[in-house]
Amino acid sequence: MMTMAVFYWLLSFSALIFIPTCCSFTSSSSTMSHHDVSSSLRMQNESTSTSSDKIDAFRRPSKGKLLVLGGTGFLGNNICCRAILEGYSVTSLSRRGLTPSLGEAMREASYGDGGAGERRATANGGNGGAAFRSAQLKIDYRRGDARDKQAVREILAEGGYTGIIHCVGLLFDGTSGLTQFNRLASGSGSQPGEGDTYDEVTRITAFNAIDAAEAYVRANPKLKPLPFVFSSAAEAGWQEFRGGQFVENRLTPGWMKRYLEAKRAVESRLMDAGRSPGLIRPIIFRSSLIYSLDKVASLPATSAFMLGNRLGLPFVDRPVTVQALSSAMLKSISLPRVSGIQKFMDVDRLSR
Repeated sequence: MMTMAVFYWLLSFSALIFIPTCCSFTSSSSTMSHHDVSSSLRMQNESTSTSSDKIDAFRRPSKGKLLVLGGTGFLGNNICCRAILEGYSVTSLSRRGLTPSLGEAMREASYGDGGAGERRATANGGNGGAAFRSAQLKIDYRRGDARDKQAVREILAEGGYTGIIHCVGLLFDGTSGLTQFNRLASGSGSQPGEGDTYDEVTRITAFNAIDAAEAYVRANPKLKPLPFVFSSAAEAGWQEFRGGQFVENRLTPGWMKRYLEAKRAVESRLMDAGRSPGLIRPIIFRSSLIYSLDKVASLPATSAFMLGNRLGLPFVDRPVTVQALSSAMLKSISLPRVSGIQKFMDVDRLSR
């Protein structure tokens, strides 16, 4: 047991440094609105395109609107772009407001760089090339703090929303003593404030969103039950396995215990909301490492976790790609039968 635990923690720490996560909670803010970015880059597109180029080959029938909390993070932005391509209208709420690539593209576009800013946005966006570039321009980026109860309520009050995805998070909170590693571990380069805690960033933002979602469905009963997707962690299920209590109580550092406590609190609140009053359909993805094949530095640690899972080591779940996870989350919204805990096997099934 001890040998396995040491092996796991060595892998975990190396993964935290090299694997991008879904974290997207940042204390930085943008000085430009999403409307400015979209209109400026669209003007560049239109000025260099022919009429045939303007045909959107990726257009799908409208599926309604999605609200993505943490939509500028590594996972969140991938979800937003894919949702656009699948026919959703997407609103992203984050404290940053814009993704770093779009913010930089807007700054360069404002100085007349001849399209270099747009090309940079495409390169930095990754995982989709031109299709994702086009999708990013259609995302309604909002700057706001989901810890504010009114932030989500005001967006939902606009109407038309058919699902909510919560992927706000941070890896090391202000009390962990490891905040300096956030910029390295976060695929989106997010950096939370020193006072940000797991309870505030994960639990409170999710609880606020669940409360707002229930109020929204009460006002729009035809939407019952509204799909609510939560990005949790595979480690939240440790206690369900033999030896899990021992690993968590004796071998797990304090910061991770608090991390898991916040994740489990949200899972419990969501499942309760699904049972009574039943206004929400809870969908909880317990993912291990989230990676992308275009991030070469992540492959050694990812391979180690894959090997550990293949060998049957307990508490070592197989990593999933950000592309597969975002696809699975979107598929789960469209399938009424999907509810409750989803693990990496479910990601495989739903993303096919």
